[in-house]
Amino acid sequence: MAESLIQALDAYDSPKMDMLRLDRFDALAPGNKWFKLRENIAVARKQGARCLVSLGGAYSNHLHALAAWGHHNRWPTAAFIRADEAQVTPCMADLRRWGMRLVHLSRSDYRRRHDPEYIAGLLRGFDRPYFIPEGGANALGASGCADIAALLPDCGADYSLIVTACGTGATLAGLASAVAGSTRVLGIPVLKAEAFMARDIAQILDDLGSPRKNWHLDDRFAGKGFGRVSDELSEFILRFEAQQRVPLDPVYTAKLCFAVDAMHKRGELAGESRVLVIHSGGLQGRSGHPALFNQSVLGISGQCSGTTKQRSNF
Repeated sequence: MAESLIQALDAYDSPKMDMLRLDRFDALAPGNKWFKLRENIAVARKQGARCLVSLGGAYSNHLHALAAWGHHNRWPTAAFIRADEAQVTPCMADLRRWGMRLVHLSRSDYRRRHDPEYIAGLLRGFDRPYFIPEGGANALGASGCADIAALLPDCGADYSLIVTACGTGATLAGLASAVAGSTRVLGIPVLKAEAFMARDIAQILDDLGSPRKNWHLDDRFAGKGFGRVSDELSEFILRFEAQQRVPLDPVYTAKLCFAVDAMHKRGELAGESRVLVIHSGGLQGRSGHPALFNQSVLGISGQCSGTTKQRSNF
């Protein structure tokens, strides 16, 4: 399976670069979401949960994957969503179509999502709920992401550096806990993370019993903020997709690839032997930017000839 997911990135040399195409990995929960959900759902089963509950924004890849999986497996799902009652996005339309119960939260209420007592109060209206935090970002989600390293020969020993986008840091934590000892992991935050992301990653690694120091963050590429697409980033997306034939999402993988391209041009990667870029999926987010992606040679869907989705059950 691993070989079919690894694609060489053309036009990059010194060092050579590959991409792990997790967007091809699973049809229901593509990208890193399959890994974040798997162990959480295993625990939910053991606990006899009757509803999977989470939270996220109006364009959430995590909620999209959870709703799709729940619909396919006939397991009720619900979400506390940061959106106005009247707001409808393509993502939210999918969530409703797949039967996910949506409970709207104001932005001020959503800021309380890390308060255990507040979440406990929200969950009282559900029958035996199992709560998955925003983005699947807990130790179970990170533990699942450790298996991304298992997709690589010798857990990535051929690469001196693995680079991934970071929203919560759980994917990076999982990778850092499992990659070969000589391999380092670099995270590209897609939001102005300040100190919380590094703190959360360190805490998750401690929870996993793997307090490794083989990772770091580069916060130079957050741009205008989470989900914001500048003109410069838009131009890069169209150029990259035309050259590499790889669809990008505007929130995570676009900023990731922009960062890697910029570092390569500046010579900042010259000391690396080989670099692996993690494509974490999220392509449903393209539907929120139709004007941009209708210009892409890959089209709004992000599909191109030869793209297949491998399915893995849990």
